[in-house]
Amino acid sequence: MELNADLGESWYERQIGDDAALMPYLDACNVACGFHGGDALTMQRTIDLALEHGVSIGAHPSFPDRKHFGRSPRQPATDQLRAWLVYQVAALQGMVQAAGSRLHHLKLHGALYHYANRETAAAEALVSVMKALEVPILYGPPNGALKEVATAANLLFYAEGFVDRRYEDNLDLRSRHHADAAIESVEEAVEQVRLLLDGRVRTVNGEVRTITVDTMCVHGDHPGAADKARAIRRALDATLLRG
Repeated sequence: MELNADLGESWYERQIGDDAALMPYLDACNVACGFHGGDALTMQRTIDLALEHGVSIGAHPSFPDRKHFGRSPRQPATDQLRAWLVYQVAALQGMVQAAGSRLHHLKLHGALYHYANRETAAAEALVSVMKALEVPILYGPPNGALKEVATAANLLFYAEGFVDRRYEDNLDLRSRHHADAAIESVEEAVEQVRLLLDGRVRTVNGEVRTITVDTMCVHGDHPGAADKARAIRRALDATLLRG
């Protein structure tokens, strides 16, 4: 089981999160590619930081939406979506290659993450871009179009669980429109990790549901993210030692 985080989301004079504090606790990071967050220098610094700590680097493309941090729903034409994806992923890929490494994976951001998991045509556009750019692994929800299309195309797929988000009874993430969508408590986040390791999650209504994940995400833009990541790393390492 690995721990990943969405990083590199600052741009110009706007500081989002503390990537340097988070990076030592991660196995993988998802680097913003400039559409919802990030800029060239931030991308470069995040890549360098990841390589310093031996953290796998993934592309984190989104809808072009800085105003709403990539969380506003859209329904683009397939050719438009594909162009957006190529533009973002190729830019980060080139910077990673220039630093002497290669992209490990891709994970969509925000509204695009959920859109492509509902819409088969969007998932197919994404997978075609990954094939063209030779990105080998896709991170996404445990069920939906992303998993189905990636698996059919013989791409590796890592089902993702969230340690700092609450789940509905149907295993959808609770909408950010609800005040209780995020898990703020370090203790509660660690408890969610322990459940996910056991193939379960507790929903907002107190039900325990079965869920199988390969990677867990902690959001880097949330206050207290580094504290959560530190505690989660301890919990994961303790489980590994016991195993």
